[in-house]
Amino acid sequence: MSADGWYLYGVVEAPPGPLDVEPDVELVTEGPLAGVTSRVSLDEFGDSALSERLGDAVWLEENIRRHEQVLERVLASTTVLPCRFCTVYRTEADVRRFLSERQDQLTAALAEVSGRVELGVKAFVDPERFAAGGAQENEQIRELTAQTAQAEGGRAYLESRRLERLVGDERARFGQEAASQLHSRLLDAAERGVLLDLQRPELSGRDEEMVLNGAYLVSDRPGFERELAALAAELSSRGLELELTGPWPPYNFVSEELRG
Repeated sequence: MSADGWYLYGVVEAPPGPLDVEPDVELVTEGPLAGVTSRVSLDEFGDSALSERLGDAVWLEENIRRHEQVLERVLASTTVLPCRFCTVYRTEADVRRFLSERQDQLTAALAEVSGRVELGVKAFVDPERFAAGGAQENEQIRELTAQTAQAEGGRAYLESRRLERLVGDERARFGQEAASQLHSRLLDAAERGVLLDLQRPELSGRDEEMVLNGAYLVSDRPGFERELAALAAELSSRGLELELTGPWPPYNFVSEELRG
């Protein structure tokens, strides 16, 4: 028979009763803390098997989705410190040891994010809308647009290519300026915030260029969303679109050493 390990999804304050999560998810309580766990086969989740499993796109998608679903169900009931995907301990005693040895740091981290959620904000620039809106604030682009409209033949082609390059340069400048403005304003409406790597279209699922990918730790969600709506209204005419995601467990606000 294969041995079982303990998959650790996250850490919570020890609750007075069971959490409303999937039936096979159980709490391992150690002092004031509890690990949100489930039993898994080490034939599938052990170190030697994982290197192969992580190369299986179907397996990876299925298990990442479960990891996130469990944490989101827990978040609906209480504050949770999320562990990294595929944090597996060989025994229950190992889970308890982690909770005991890191008790002070875990308790402090829970207090820091208590009553707060992580919200994600992504900003995209639509090239066509920018060319018709934000780009026209540049006098040189306005003049060249008029010249291109009147040009004919080979000159029209050359002028249009020149206009494309100029608009592209202006869009890049605007994207950097808008990202800085957005992050600064959103930080004022949040407790903490971090900038994440920008995603290419195949990851973002959108054709537009991403100029901001931020995560924010928020206690006043309505206030944060009002600020986001105000920014969207200010920048929409220039071709900028904002996308809000969450609430999430505070993935980006837990130190690596506390993530299992």
